[in-house]
Amino acid sequence: MKRTTTILSLLLLAMLSGFAQQRTDSVHVAHYDLHLSVVDFTNHVIEGYTDITVVSKVGNLSQLRLDLMALTTDSVFVNQTPAAFTHTGQSLRVVLPTMQAGDTASVRVHYHGTPAHDGYFGGFYYSGEYAYNVGVALSDIPHAYGRCWFPCMDEFTDKSSYSFHIRTQNGKRAICNGLLTDSLTLADNTRIWSWQLDEPVPTYLVNLAVGNYLCYADTFQGAEKVIPIEIYASPNIYPNIPASFIHLKPVLRKYEEFFGPYRWPRVGYVCVAMTGGAMEHATNISLPNAAVNGTLAYEGTIMHELFHHWFGDLITCERPEEMWINEGFADYSEALVQEWLYDNYDEHIRDLHATTLQTLAKQDEGLYPLDNVPQDHTYGMHSYQKGGLVIHTLRNYMGDSLFFSSLRQLLDHFAYQNVNSEEFFTYLSQVSGMNLMDFYEDWIHQPGFLDFDVDKIVNHACGIYAVVVRQKGYGTNHLGTNVPVDVTLVSGDMEFSTTEHQLVSGDSTELMVLSSFNPAFVILDHHGKLNDATIDDTRKVAGSGNISFTNTYCSAQISQLSDTSLIHVEHHYVAPTAPSPLPEGYIRFSQTHYWTVNYAGAEPTGVWRFQLKRTNGQPDYNLLDGGFAIENLKLMYRPDGQSAWTPVEYTRTGSPYNSTITTTDMLAGQYCFAVAEQGVSTVERPGVRLSVYPNPADDTIILKTDTDKADKAVVFDSLGHKVKTMKISEETQTINVSNLSSGNYIIVLYRKGKSVARTMFVKA
Repeated sequence: MKRTTTILSLLLLAMLSGFAQQRTDSVHVAHYDLHLSVVDFTNHVIEGYTDITVVSKVGNLSQLRLDLMALTTDSVFVNQTPAAFTHTGQSLRVVLPTMQAGDTASVRVHYHGTPAHDGYFGGFYYSGEYAYNVGVALSDIPHAYGRCWFPCMDEFTDKSSYSFHIRTQNGKRAICNGLLTDSLTLADNTRIWSWQLDEPVPTYLVNLAVGNYLCYADTFQGAEKVIPIEIYASPNIYPNIPASFIHLKPVLRKYEEFFGPYRWPRVGYVCVAMTGGAMEHATNISLPNAAVNGTLAYEGTIMHELFHHWFGDLITCERPEEMWINEGFADYSEALVQEWLYDNYDEHIRDLHATTLQTLAKQDEGLYPLDNVPQDHTYGMHSYQKGGLVIHTLRNYMGDSLFFSSLRQLLDHFAYQNVNSEEFFTYLSQVSGMNLMDFYEDWIHQPGFLDFDVDKIVNHACGIYAVVVRQKGYGTNHLGTNVPVDVTLVSGDMEFSTTEHQLVSGDSTELMVLSSFNPAFVILDHHGKLNDATIDDTRKVAGSGNISFTNTYCSAQISQLSDTSLIHVEHHYVAPTAPSPLPEGYIRFSQTHYWTVNYAGAEPTGVWRFQLKRTNGQPDYNLLDGGFAIENLKLMYRPDGQSAWTPVEYTRTGSPYNSTITTTDMLAGQYCFAVAEQGVSTVERPGVRLSVYPNPADDTIILKTDTDKADKAVVFDSLGHKVKTMKISEETQTINVSNLSSGNYIIVLYRKGKSVARTMFVKA
C-alpha cells in the first residue's frame, strides 16, 4: 500500500481534510441522477452526465467544489444555464448563482473518459465483457472513491439518494443500487436500465456493474415487510448460488432479531472479477466470483458485507479514522454467525484474539486508538480484527440483553446518519443506564491492550480469599478503570469456582472471593471475555507425551504422570511485574512477554519448552539489542508474583532467531527471558545459609549467613530499587529497617559480584 511519508504530503492531507469538513458544513447534495453509457469495452471509455441537486447550508454560497478524477468535464449547467467551471486535478469547481441557506440548485455535469482505479483495491474496472466499480480505495486518500466514475461530493459525511440510467449493449445488464424501476430498448438495440435508491448513502456505497448477468431472485419475510433478494452472477457462476447462500435467510433473520429490521428495499449481491476482498455497496454488495463457488468457504465474507447494512450503510463512521464502527461490527458479525450456525463462537474469538495480538503492531506499523487510526491503515487490523474484539468485550461488559437492546436503539436513533466514537458511547450509556465512558477511554480512546495477572493469593480463613490482581498495559497510555474480570479458583482436585465481574482498577486491586476449597492456583478471565494482552490455554492431560498449548509459544514434554493433571499456561504480551532486582551481571529482562504456568491434580514430571522468537514483529525481536549474542540469553524463574527472579538452567535448540528453550524440570510459576553478561553463573551457589527474622519486621531484622560464602547483602524494594547495601562481616548481623516504608522487600546475598542466595521479608 502507498504510504504518505513526506512532511509535504502530510501537510497537504491535513489541508484537504480541513477543507473537506468546511465543504460539508456549507453545502449538501440531496440527490444524484446518473446518465451513463457503458458500451465501449475496447477503449474502456464511459460518457454521459450527472444531475446533482445541491442544497446550500450557509448564506452567500457562490461556488461548489466537486470531485472528479481522471475523467474529462465537457460542460456544466446550473439550473439549465451554462455555467463557468474549472477542472484541475481531481477538483471540479463550479460557479453558482449566489445561494442563501436552504436554497436548492440543479448542477448538470457532462463528462467522458476512462475511469481510474486504485493501485491496490478500489475504483472502476473492466474485465473482459464485464465492468464494475468498487467504492473505496484502500491505498488512495481520501478513501471514498465515487469520484473515479461520477462527479460528486466524495465525503463519508454527505449522504444522498440516487437515480441511475445506464445504457448498455450486446445483451448486457446494468446492476445498480436500489430497485430496478424500468428498462428501455432503444432504436440502436442498446438498452437503458433505470434504478432508484431513495435511502441516503455516501458516495463510496454507490455501485454499478455491467455484464452478461443472470438474476437469482427470491424473497424474505422480514420483520416489517417482504424483502426481495436478488443475486446477480455470470452464467458460469449462477448455478453455485443456492449452495453458497444456503444460510442467507437464517442469518438475515438473526440480524433482524438482534439489531432491528432490515431497512433497505432489497438484499442484493453482484458477482464481479475482484481478485480479493468484497464491498458493502448498499443493496448491491460486490462479491468476488471466487466467493460463490458452491461451498460455504466464503460464508463469513457474504454475511460480513450483509451486516454492513446495519453498521456502515445505515449508520456510518463520521471519520475514516474511526472505521471500527463500520468494520469492527461487520467483523464481529462473523463471530455471531459462528455462534448461531455452528456453536463455534468461543473458538472463533480465541483464534481472532491470538492472531491480533501476534500480528497487529507489525501489520499496521504501530498501535493506535481505535478512534484515531491513521488513514494509511483505515482498512487494517485495527478497524477490523481489533474492532471486532473490542465489541466482543463490550458485549461481556453489558450482558446480552442490554448489549443488543441498546444497539437496536442506537441504530434507530442514528439511522442514515454519521456517528463518532464518543457520541456512540455517550448515547449507549444513556439508553443502557450503564456508564460506558470508562470503557470508551480504556478500549477505544487509547492504543494497545490491558493485561491482568495474579500477584498473590491470601487465605483469610472461613473460605474467604483475597486475590491481588496486577494490571499492566501493552502499548497503552493508562490502566483500566472498573474493568470486570472473572476470577476462577482451581482446586488441587481440578474443581473450578468462578466469581464473575470483579472490578479491577489501576495498578493493583485486591478482590475478595469465596470458595469451598483451598485453591491450587487462580485463572483470570478464563472464558476470554476481554480483549486483553494475554493468551491462555488449559488442558487436561492423562499421560506422558508432548502437549502444545495453542498460541502461547509454550509446550510441555511430560515424561511421567501418575493420574490426570490439569495444566494451565498463560502468555502475557507485557513485561513481567517488578523484574528487578537484577542479579549481578544481568542487563535486562524481556519487556515484551512472559509466561505463567500452573497445574492441579497429579503432579507431572517433565520439562517446559518456551519459544524464543527473534524475527521482525516477534516478541523477542529487540531482546538482544546492544551487541549481545544468543550466549547472553538467560531463562528466569520465580514461583509467584511476590518472589524474586532467579536464573535457571536450560538447553536451547534451533537457530539463534527461532529457538526452543527447554527447562530442566517442570516447576509451576512464572518464566521470562533475560540478557546477562558473558560468564554469569546460571544458578546460585548451593548450600548458602540465609535466614531473616523477625518476619514481618518493625525496626530491625537479624540476618544470618556464612561469611565465607557471602560478602555483600543488598535490599531491594518490590519495584527492584536498591534501598540498602551492607558488607557481610559477621555470621549474625542486625539491619536497621525503621526508615523503610511498609511492604515487601528482597535481600540478595553476593559473593565476588555473583548472587548466591536471596529471600523476602515484610516490613510491617
